[in-house]
Amino acid sequence: MKGLLLKDAYQAWYYAKMVVVATVVMMGAGVISMMNGANFFIVYAGFLLGMMPMTLLAYDQTSNFNEYSAALPATKEQLVGCKYIVGLCGLVLAEVFAAAALGVAQLHWVAVDGALVISTLVQVGMTTLLSSTILLPLSYRFGYEKAKVGFYFIVGALAALMGFSVAANEDGIVRNLLPQSISSLGLLGIAVAALTLYALSWRLSVAWYGKAEQ
Repeated sequence: MKGLLLKDAYQAWYYAKMVVVATVVMMGAGVISMMNGANFFIVYAGFLLGMMPMTLLAYDQTSNFNEYSAALPATKEQLVGCKYIVGLCGLVLAEVFAAAALGVAQLHWVAVDGALVISTLVQVGMTTLLSSTILLPLSYRFGYEKAKVGFYFIVGALAALMGFSVAANEDGIVRNLLPQSISSLGLLGIAVAALTLYALSWRLSVAWYGKAEQ
């Protein structure tokens, strides 16, 4: 398991460093957009980091690592679980970046209050886990190339939300994925639901592991 995680860490560093750079740039743009209470850039940056497990799985499938892994003393739960652990690491990194960006924004813009900060952090967590929750099972079942259709759909949906956010009028309609009026208990429920779906996604990926090669 440790060796699998080290392999993924090396690949993430070697192939996906620019994803982290793009995330930082998006977070910087998010600090400016938060002037009007619009958090889309910060939330979208989390989505970028959430694509890391999908990227690593694509390299595994194109290099036939899934076939070589049959000779390793590792269960399919461990092989699949590594990608989901990478996703959780991306979640932590996204939340750290988002907290830093929101801290800077809160120092400069009166529109950034505590409720917006908490709501944004929950939204970052949702979008970071979203891509892995949906796309990893599809990749294990149908292969990366077919699962990319789902990726393009998610990107298109988020791009549409970005367009709405930029065009939003002064009353803040569609500036955020979640309404600021939602209660703390509601936000907690959303966070728990996102993590639960992530765990169920792992179980589905384990069940479908190897199906794409059949």
